Amino acid sequence: MAQALIRTIERLEEFLALSALGSLPLGLTIEGFGQRCREGGLSVDRLLIGWRLLNPLYSSHTILWTPEEGIASELFRHSEAVNNPNYESSPIKAVLLSSEMSIRRRLSGANAPFDFPMLEDLAEQGFTDYYIVKVGFGAEISEEIPGTGVIISFVSKQDGGFTDDEISALDRLKHMLGIAARVAMEVEMRETLARTYLGRSAAEKVLGGQILRGEGEAIEAVIWYCDLRGSSTLCETMGVDAYLPLLNDFFSATAGPVSAAGGDVLDFIGDAVLAIFPTGSNGIAHALAATREALSHLETFRTAHSVLADRKGLADVVGIAMDTGTVNYGNIGIPERLSFSVIGPTVNKVARLERLAKALHVPVLATASVAAAAPGEWIDRGVHRLDGVAHEVDVFTLQTNPAFADA
Repeated sequence: MAQALIRTIERLEEFLALSALGSLPLGLTIEGFGQRCREGGLSVDRLLIGWRLLNPLYSSHTILWTPEEGIASELFRHSEAVNNPNYESSPIKAVLLSSEMSIRRRLSGANAPFDFPMLEDLAEQGFTDYYIVKVGFGAEISEEIPGTGVIISFVSKQDGGFTDDEISALDRLKHMLGIAARVAMEVEMRETLARTYLGRSAAEKVLGGQILRGEGEAIEAVIWYCDLRGSSTLCETMGVDAYLPLLNDFFSATAGPVSAAGGDVLDFIGDAVLAIFPTGSNGIAHALAATREALSHLETFRTAHSVLADRKGLADVVGIAMDTGTVNYGNIGIPERLSFSVIGPTVNKVARLERLAKALHVPVLATASVAAAAPGEWIDRGVHRLDGVAHEVDVFTLQTNPAFADA
């Protein structure tokens, strides 16, 4: 192997090591690697890396790089992974199922038909050589063991394809590329899991180092709480297997709009949703927008489930309560099992307010501090005493469209 190529390999290995140590996003690592390959004399004209994800929405992720277009990232949903014809007839599946760690196909001067349809497309684009490898992470990569490695394909336009020395160089570099990919993947997985199970802002705080029990901060926020009416009866009547899809549809109709409006969903408490909207970022307006959107979705939810057909209005389906106040936002629990949540009198008051919404037979109830931010949107329902709250509370119900009537 020529000294110039050896130096190129060493520079690429150093770049990949520094990328891993610096937790460089994988897209930037792939782009930098591809550019440095070409600068160092390696005829890599197309580079793709793919891996399985531990993600509730997506099953796999690929990053494609070409010198002309740069990087293109693509996520595949779990539903797209089932009987996908492009995947079924691809060299990616073939190398995953093969006992061999690589597959190579010449794309120019070949007499036999291409055994993978995509290779014909690559040949028509002027590519001459295709080389795909798998790099396992401590266990043999396979379809049965998701997330244990990466697939990497290198494609060349060089006359005659890759040289033997280039193939040797790529075989050596694939391990360092796999290490850089693994580091980036684990950072991404950590962030995804934290956001999924903790919520956006809580995940940022925990990943930023706020991990000690009792560690938190006082914030001003809208506390948003909603509850599915008659859930115990529904569960008993439907059975757990049928009830769970209905419950998830309820959460999509309520927590979904909250998240879309910038709120932080802190917890699912049985059939209830606890969320906050920090008031410093126009939280009351965002909370009201989320509530309006949730009511629209809940009307669709009510009509979509026959078991709810006898419920005439949304007051029979849901109770939503809101109040503003100062809460402590941080870690509570025991050292072995912490929860990042909010505590304070306002949280307790909102829970009692939601119970009052049921007694008043209205779908939405809020305090004066919320209603004052949108005076034309609310109807005063008078002063009421709430269990566990020292002072009587003036409560307001949201004006609703006829479709969302409270009776």
